[in-house]
Amino acid sequence: MEERLTYRGHENTLFSHDGIHDSQTHLAAPTYFYEQLKQEIALSDRTGEMFSLIRVIFNRSNNEGESVEAKIGAADILYFSEALKDLTRKQDCVARVGVNECVILVRARASNVEALLSRLLHSHKLTVENTLQISCATVEFAPGEKALTILNRLDAMSLSTR
Repeated sequence: MEERLTYRGHENTLFSHDGIHDSQTHLAAPTYFYEQLKQEIALSDRTGEMFSLIRVIFNRSNNEGESVEAKIGAADILYFSEALKDLTRKQDCVARVGVNECVILVRARASNVEALLSRLLHSHKLTVENTLQISCATVEFAPGEKALTILNRLDAMSLSTR
């Protein structure tokens, strides 16, 4: 069995990767995503092609009367990631960057990404039969921008929730 780099907190064992793929979902790992982002920035600087990033966060939906927030389970993560793969194109880089957070690198302007964003927010399959609440945000690359700058802008964007 191959050696795996693991990033596990003391409380959560649901997030580990080998540097290229997430061990559980086989989505792109954070390190692979950051390399893809750098390559996309370089390509955009050379060709002028634009790209956008979509941040997707999923949490357990609270049923009325529940005072304790339900935790995300391994099955939720697997179902969500499979649905996310089905909703995106093969050329889009879909990365799992946290236990319940994914980022999608889309080679399109923000105006074209709105259709995908709407599809994500309204997908019954992505919510795992309405057991998950989906929140999304998107940013478009600005010419001359560095990777850290666009990621900080993405983090600062308010999330749209279904």
